[in-house]
Amino acid sequence: MDGRGYLEKLIADRLGAGRGQPSPSRQNSFNLFEIRGVAIGLVAAEALRQEDAEQILADMEATLRDASWPQLVRHQMSASTTSRTGAVASRAGNVRPGWRQTIENPPTPALHDVIPLVGRIITIGEMTADLVSLELWSTFLAVNLAHVDVDSRRRREHFGSSVRWHGWDDVGTRYRGGPAGGSGSHAVFFEKRVFEPGPPADARILTLIIEHPGGQVTVPIPLAGGRSDSA
Repeated sequence: MDGRGYLEKLIADRLGAGRGQPSPSRQNSFNLFEIRGVAIGLVAAEALRQEDAEQILADMEATLRDASWPQLVRHQMSASTTSRTGAVASRAGNVRPGWRQTIENPPTPALHDVIPLVGRIITIGEMTADLVSLELWSTFLAVNLAHVDVDSRRRREHFGSSVRWHGWDDVGTRYRGGPAGGSGSHAVFFEKRVFEPGPPADARILTLIIEHPGGQVTVPIPLAGGRSDSA
């Protein structure tokens, strides 16, 4: 796994998130603690050198300050905490023009491919949901589900906030479950689950993990098709 490339892309994707929202909302959605946690994990997994992690974090903080997002840096973990985790940005950072541009002019997400998933289902306990499709965007993935003629209370119990969605692909990218939304019509409730970051060009299989109170479900999903990998 290219830990450096993964961490840099994650930061770029997060800096560009929230296009169209006011600056305070975008700043509040950028989680420094999570970025540092990912860096710690990559170093622990020997996918990223400690010195590279420190430099990337330092560059990120320098870019945030240059873009007038200093309150994010002020609320970062204390030096004593980050020292114990081994991911403190202890060196001077450099403003990255690409990241700075992403903050000022967030890119429009580009849809690269839609993978049909007709015939696949997810089962959690006694409840099932039909997988409809997987959308491959430049900065995120979106899994579309359908719940057919299911009581809304039981659906919330099995697919609600107590259930954790995440995953990884065959080249080592870790995907975090993001926002979910849905709507109903004709006894069918349609749901969209979003995962970040966007998939790398060479990823071929997404392993979706669904952790629920009764256990864990693993669902392999193909990442294939005619993607444009220019983003």
